[in-house]
Amino acid sequence: MPEPLLITPTELRQHHYCPRVVFFERCTPVRRRETVLMTHGREKHQTELLRERRRTLSRYDLAEGERRYDLRLTSPALGLTGELDLLIVDGTLAFPVEFKHTSRPPDPGHKLQLCAYALLVEAELHLSCPHGYWHSSRTRQTHTIPFDTRLRNRTRAAIETLRGFILAERCPPPTPQATKCLECELRNFCGDTL
Repeated sequence: MPEPLLITPTELRQHHYCPRVVFFERCTPVRRRETVLMTHGREKHQTELLRERRRTLSRYDLAEGERRYDLRLTSPALGLTGELDLLIVDGTLAFPVEFKHTSRPPDPGHKLQLCAYALLVEAELHLSCPHGYWHSSRTRQTHTIPFDTRLRNRTRAAIETLRGFILAERCPPPTPQATKCLECELRNFCGDTL
């Protein structure tokens, strides 16, 4: 029996940004080279996780909770696998946390990514995730992301859409926002953008 196709919450975010990113990584021999911005972001991410270990839970409006870092989760039933930055557990409730090095507020792709982690936590750890947190290391702002029915449905639909593109090995259309292509490390492979 073939292994189920598992995608990551990060791929959901990338797919929302530009559907072709995941297509090139999964369906072609093209490999993304790490850009200076990607390296810098990864380094800032690690620094933020180290700082987080020294902080209280007050930024999350939580009085108590157990922190679990770099939590690896897999659910064949959901078709998802990934490593969550931080999970705060308080009894039967859990709150996934994502750290990003950006000055922009969370966009719909970030919300899909965080909700996918919540679905994984609920499926694998049998904890309830009413909402999660998205923290910007640049602005020091923490946003609460509610996992309402609409976001959960959008996340499940995005998982199926992405799995369909990968299984069909069909190149999706480019992002309608051509300015995203200007700094894309995969721009040379598209052929029909800028």
